[in-house]
Amino acid sequence: MKKKVVGRIIAVVLSAVMIAALAGCGSSSSTSSSASKSSSGSKSSSSSASTAKKASDVKVALVLPGSVNDKGWNAEAYNGLKEIEQLGCKIAYSESVAASDYEATFRGYADQGYNIIIGHGTEFEDPIKTVAPDYPDIMFMVTSSDFYQEPNVCSLQNLNNQQGFMAGVVAATASKTHKVAAITGMEIPSTQSYILGFQQGVAYVNNGTEALVAYTGDFNDATKVKEQATAFIDQGADIITQDADEAGLGLFEAIKGTPDGIYAIGATSDQYEEAPGKVLTSAINHIGDGMKVAVEESLQAPLEAKCYKFGIKEGVIGLADYHDCANVLTDEQKEYIKTTMEKVSSGEITVKSAQD
Repeated sequence: MKKKVVGRIIAVVLSAVMIAALAGCGSSSSTSSSASKSSSGSKSSSSSASTAKKASDVKVALVLPGSVNDKGWNAEAYNGLKEIEQLGCKIAYSESVAASDYEATFRGYADQGYNIIIGHGTEFEDPIKTVAPDYPDIMFMVTSSDFYQEPNVCSLQNLNNQQGFMAGVVAATASKTHKVAAITGMEIPSTQSYILGFQQGVAYVNNGTEALVAYTGDFNDATKVKEQATAFIDQGADIITQDADEAGLGLFEAIKGTPDGIYAIGATSDQYEEAPGKVLTSAINHIGDGMKVAVEESLQAPLEAKCYKFGIKEGVIGLADYHDCANVLTDEQKEYIKTTMEKVSSGEITVKSAQD
């Protein structure tokens, strides 16, 4: 499984800033000024040469709704920011920002001269929509969204539908009870797409498996996810996945100590270590790689006000290793899963999203 995005056909976002005074805000810089150009071919070499920037002159800020220690969605974005730092850019971030502080946080970074400001999630669409017109020379980006606004707002949409689809394919293929489940937090486009993809993946396997789904309404309360997972196990589900950020860690608490044959599927990063021997695989979503590619592209030529999409084809969405749960699936089943993922990548299989 590809873990890094190399030579993407994309170019995405960046511009912005962060309030140094906010709790949880960190910043750093590097003396390196080199950045590699991706092979997108979307800009001519002469155009790129005339607009190229030094990485050391670029300041990137990241605004997060949750903790960088959630071992999921927010942690993945933070990892991407650290990779951007390695390019030579100056970085800053604010974590666990309250909704009431979104707009002020964006303005704070903009006033400090950050070139690229990233709001990590669809919840940042409205504040970016409000703030961006006041800072036309800064590029704002919102992740997990298809929203964009001329002239300086673009979006980086990680294809959660493909992520959920592959979790559904694995779950239905591995299930012995023919009941599987998916749990997410708040009902927003990204989680809706994950759930919709999961249901499509289960249906695609077409072996009579039932897909149970639930929203807990919270991305922070792990107890709610644990309780919901336990309820699904009581209903006969033997494979359960989650896409609930920090709250999703409750799934692994629920899965520990369960009888053999009951497994979890992690989300966003490889979450095997959260419950060794009980995590079949994880539906990967390396959105941080997409952020890095976007910044690399922005060093060569200005980004456009548009939606840039990252999925299996670009190496952002995929599946983690099976680790010591590899024997849960036969070689034939693993090959079926691999082939199915290749079909999604090539476009032979189309997965609907909540935005369709």
